[in-house]
Amino acid sequence: MKLDDKDLKILSLLQEDATASNKKIAAVTGLSLTPVYERIKKLKALSLLKKKVFLLNRKKLGLNLMVLVSVRIEKHSEAGALIFMKEIKKIPEVVECLHVTGAFDFQLKVYTRDIDHYHEFNLKKLASIKNIQHMESYFVMKEVINTTSLPLFLVQQKMS
Repeated sequence: MKLDDKDLKILSLLQEDATASNKKIAAVTGLSLTPVYERIKKLKALSLLKKKVFLLNRKKLGLNLMVLVSVRIEKHSEAGALIFMKEIKKIPEVVECLHVTGAFDFQLKVYTRDIDHYHEFNLKKLASIKNIQHMESYFVMKEVINTTSLPLFLVQQKMS
């Protein structure tokens, strides 16, 4: 897969604003409309552009509490991990689940309305997963960086 500076600029623009028009992208990249259209089509075909989404303001929606939960499972086998992964996907408060190395097996990002909602979530949903051995919850006091943008400058360095 070969990407040039124009492709990377298009990716950068689209990850900042998925609704950016081809006209706006053309103006910023110095390309005309047809090449912009063709390049976006190519980026989609390469599965570099997965989907368009709107990022919601969670606090305005009443999801005021973000909690990071570290989970250690009992059975450290493929089957044990698969059971946990299958069950955790059923819980809508969990917006991110990462299988990690270290003292814990999984790292979760959870959004709830408040501490009472988290307590209910923890007791009724998370603790009901049978393969969990230990959990630790970390309440996020402030989001210092929260972005969905990938560091495309690293892709440029790799291509050089």
